[in-house]
Amino acid sequence: MKKIIILALICLLPTVTSEMSHSPNELSEGNTFTALIDTNEEVISVTFYVCTLEEPYTCYKPEKMERNDTTDGRFQFSYTVKSNDYPGYKYEIEKEGNETEKIPVPYTHYDGLEVKEMGDSHYFKVNIKVSDSEENSLLSYPSFLSSVAIISMLVLAGRR
Repeated sequence: MKKIIILALICLLPTVTSEMSHSPNELSEGNTFTALIDTNEEVISVTFYVCTLEEPYTCYKPEKMERNDTTDGRFQFSYTVKSNDYPGYKYEIEKEGNETEKIPVPYTHYDGLEVKEMGDSHYFKVNIKVSDSEENSLLSYPSFLSSVAIISMLVLAGRR
């Protein structure tokens, strides 16, 4: 029973982080989000990976930040959303002694963050605002009354 409790604690509590988040929570094309992760003193560097979680699947060049470039162990990364981009991100944390850890960890709950699986990796999903096709279309749909009025005019014009 103790082994099960210990395993559950290991899976539910990431050992390296005290806070992880990104803001804003919902974006559209051209917006930039900032992802942050707080770490303890044994972390040497953090590498930030961004991939699109829907077609066309694309992974971008990772960004690596050394501990010396942080403020009190808080690593911050920014990413600008591109057209047809549904980004997700993950971290690879390098600790003293060449030990690494990937975050997010599968089957772990992170408050306020949704984890998506892509291949054998897991990513924090960034919510994208979806615009309605009706709002963006150039042609508008006529209302019911407009349709009745047009048909009535055509019928009356055809009688003459």
